[in-house]
Amino acid sequence: MTAASTQGNTSTQDNPSNRIADLNPDDIESIEFLKGASAAAIYGSLASAGVVVITTKRGAVGKTVVNLSQDIGVATVSNLLGMRNLTEERVRATYNNNEAILELFREARDAGRLIDYEEELYGNNGMLYTTRLNVSGGNERTRFFVGGLIQDEEGIIENTGYEKKSIRFNLDHTISKRFDFSLSTNYINSSADRGLTNNDNAGVSYGVALSSTPSFVNLFPDENGIYPTNPFAASNFLQTRDLITNNELTNRFIGGLNVNAYLHESSLSSTKLVLRAGLDFYYLKTTAIFPSLLQFQSNGNGTNGASIQGNNYNLNTNYAAFLVNNLNLADNTLFLTTTIGATRENFNQDQTLNVATQLVEGQTNLDQAGALDISQTRIIERNKGLFFQEELNYRDRIIATAGLRLDKSSNNADVNDFQAFPKFSLALNLANFDFWNVEAVSLLKLRSAYGEAGGFPPFGAKYTSFVPSNIGGTPGVIIGIQRGNSDIEQERQKELEAGIDLGLFDSRVLLEATVYNKTVENLILFQNTEPSSGSTTRVVNGGELRNRGVELALSVIPVETPGFKWDSKTSYWVNRSKITELEIEPFALGAFGNGYGTYFIEEGASATQIVGATADGVRKIGDATPDFQMNFHNFFTIKQNLTFSFLLHWKKGGDNVNLTQLLFDASGTSADYDDDDDGDGVINGEDRLSSGTAETWVQDASYLRLREIGLYYTIPKTALASVLGNVLQNVRIGASANNLFTVTDYAGYDPEVSNFGSNGLSTGVDVTPFPPSKRYFFHLSLGF
Repeated sequence: MTAASTQGNTSTQDNPSNRIADLNPDDIESIEFLKGASAAAIYGSLASAGVVVITTKRGAVGKTVVNLSQDIGVATVSNLLGMRNLTEERVRATYNNNEAILELFREARDAGRLIDYEEELYGNNGMLYTTRLNVSGGNERTRFFVGGLIQDEEGIIENTGYEKKSIRFNLDHTISKRFDFSLSTNYINSSADRGLTNNDNAGVSYGVALSSTPSFVNLFPDENGIYPTNPFAASNFLQTRDLITNNELTNRFIGGLNVNAYLHESSLSSTKLVLRAGLDFYYLKTTAIFPSLLQFQSNGNGTNGASIQGNNYNLNTNYAAFLVNNLNLADNTLFLTTTIGATRENFNQDQTLNVATQLVEGQTNLDQAGALDISQTRIIERNKGLFFQEELNYRDRIIATAGLRLDKSSNNADVNDFQAFPKFSLALNLANFDFWNVEAVSLLKLRSAYGEAGGFPPFGAKYTSFVPSNIGGTPGVIIGIQRGNSDIEQERQKELEAGIDLGLFDSRVLLEATVYNKTVENLILFQNTEPSSGSTTRVVNGGELRNRGVELALSVIPVETPGFKWDSKTSYWVNRSKITELEIEPFALGAFGNGYGTYFIEEGASATQIVGATADGVRKIGDATPDFQMNFHNFFTIKQNLTFSFLLHWKKGGDNVNLTQLLFDASGTSADYDDDDDGDGVINGEDRLSSGTAETWVQDASYLRLREIGLYYTIPKTALASVLGNVLQNVRIGASANNLFTVTDYAGYDPEVSNFGSNGLSTGVDVTPFPPSKRYFFHLSLGF
């Protein structure tokens, strides 16, 4: 939609929506994270970055249960940077004695009209409403779960927000002793009004325009609804906020079917055939309307209005079939589980983008445009896999697994070449052996695992594609700027991990510790090519990446009495990456050049290092990877009815490239511009701007954040029965908040920020993002 994304084309600077938001959290029964060797054992190359297994709620045998819940809340901006306190002297110095600007300031000052435009832009109190209705029940043969949701949320910027309606139907049915099936379906309709934030390379997005706008200019519409021109920026951001449309409309259907056929069952063994099929279809319609009367559309540099409409059809299907045999040996002391199967995944995407400009005044239809540019992108991928796995369990003392996965993909250069990826694991539960006699230690498990997985090349990497051409009205095609690589191969990831699980005092204290070493060979990279070749980039297997890390989790029940229980869990994790081999020239990845700090890939260095210009030349000046991260989660239960919980997240270290501060400094609008923090006699704004080094803008983004806090009370059943009889089975009321406070020295809106999405390498670039919000909720839940 902007110059940062070539008028609506997919771009890492567009921060695309996360489709996990389509799910209704109240439908989720559990979430399991599979990482490393264990994930790749069954799921194959698609699990190379880990697997999130989301299990949704299902019906249970018994009478029909109805649950109705209502959440009402409000969202407010978490952190504002503040506006500069201007005086005539400061205006004179900032704007080089410009008399016209000085007169504007005097008029606004004398009229008491110095506006805090940051508060005006981000100060909306967004109302939040969520209504849920769940119905479940069943008998011995058939169980069902139906869940519905209506959600309506306003943003902290006016005319932004999110609406969602969804319905889920899950069914479990036993056909006979030999057959049963499980069906899961979910339909979602959502609408997101996203506004216009982050970088745009044209100075028209809300935050970029705000950064150069002083408090004395008038941007409000007159009595006729006419917005004045902003003389200090490319746009009047209040006009942009009020008049543009930037909407994403999604219709999505997710379905899954699992069929079990019990082929054989005896006292020693059992065999079943499992058939699975899944479907994920969604239609995403994007609509971006920029009327011709907008300042940046009518100033001679615009397109006299723009209507940008995109349609994205995605149909993803997956199929799996596998045999599972359980063998009971040595009088119920040795169990063998053998699994063999096959999988197939199909991905189909058809995206069209229509960019209409030179619009007839007041019209948004594509056919009312003087110029129309149409593009279409079709992506078709086919993946196939075979797998075998053998699990051995000896009295829960020795647990061993060996597996082999074979993968191939239409994205590989050789579409018929199966690549083999083995997996092995071993766990010894010493506390279950007969020789163990330490009563205080209820669990002592030593474990290790090794696994390999692939990473498929991106679609089209092996081809030199053609792009449309229109010369003199004659349509045709020309060679694209990305050259194909007919030798492109899958990445190969190899991970070795080891760990220990220690449980004390009947597992009231549980420690889980894991160390890992993961390498990625045949690392897929985008290589710059010689301009004389007629192309600019090429996808290659160009290096090797190594990740090493430690993960610790400590779960404790410090207090447990009939009237009070305290559960506490602390998690700690750290990761260190290194480019151990690079077969192409070192290159910049993301950010905006050495003058401000940029991510740079080179052999022997961290994959997330930031380099930039300093007094001693261009060198490493930071790293986006934190020193470590920790979570501290506590849950208190009082009298079985009152619960209180909170979650703290601490990130120590990790740098951001803070270009938000640069933009405010460059325009003389920073709140602390006139302070002198270091006492050197030079005010902060001038100090930072005159430094001449990127180190000024690469800043520590450590923080401590209260992510969640909640207090809930369940009314005792005896009290309900005395008032309402058996009408209500349970009533729960509560209050909660998200992101209530953040402790940080970072000089931006949010230390958790990324202008370039979530690619994992060039995250942490700060360019006037959509500010974070605090969210407060009141909850009421009724069970019938």
